[in-house]
Amino acid sequence: MRVGEPPGERASGPDWRRGAAIITVGSGLGGLDERVDDGDTDTAPDRSVTIPDCAFAAYTNLPPGMEPGLEATNYYDPPNVTFPFGTYICVVDIDRSTGEVTVRRFVAVDDCGNIINPMIVQGQIHGGLTQGIGPALFEEIPYDEDGNNLAGSFMDYVVPTSMETPAWETAHTVTPSPHHPLGAKGVGESATVGAPAAITNAVVDALAQLDVTHMDIPITPDRVWEVLNEKGVAE
Repeated sequence: MRVGEPPGERASGPDWRRGAAIITVGSGLGGLDERVDDGDTDTAPDRSVTIPDCAFAAYTNLPPGMEPGLEATNYYDPPNVTFPFGTYICVVDIDRSTGEVTVRRFVAVDDCGNIINPMIVQGQIHGGLTQGIGPALFEEIPYDEDGNNLAGSFMDYVVPTSMETPAWETAHTVTPSPHHPLGAKGVGESATVGAPAAITNAVVDALAQLDVTHMDIPITPDRVWEVLNEKGVAE
């Protein structure tokens, strides 16, 4: 069986589509209760056949008019989109002398429906959170008055590493999608969307006692220090 993906699909998006396509193709087996265990297929308690035997039979001694092959093609058109969601809570510390923001604690609870591969989901959440901390605190491409890029190398354009990344605390709730045969949803982009907002809101909340209601991202140390200095609390 070949399962393709639309152009531009990446991360977890193709997985829930592939899963649905596989389920749909499998439904064409005529409603058999098909089980696979240690290389054997079992359609009834008293009958079994190995997968190699199935493959061999698909190409030899076929009935007249039947084409050889062991393939199925299906195009899955989801009846509706899926909606993963979650809640992110961030705690930050701000150094009055330097303006540096440190993420002390970050809790991320995501819901991507029924999880197909927990290890991959965890990896995507951790990677997305790390990617999300970049635009919130570090990543910027500034230009001078003549249009010259002032962050043309990684010496000036900071990409988060393990040094800047906190110990992410993650958890999951499971709300199966009603629009998918497996109840699955995408998850790859969730953390990249939620992390910058949570971090920014945490910084603004920490500065709220100084009547600060907004901070442009990235919230770099010099920007924070300017605010602290303006309010007369910088050390």
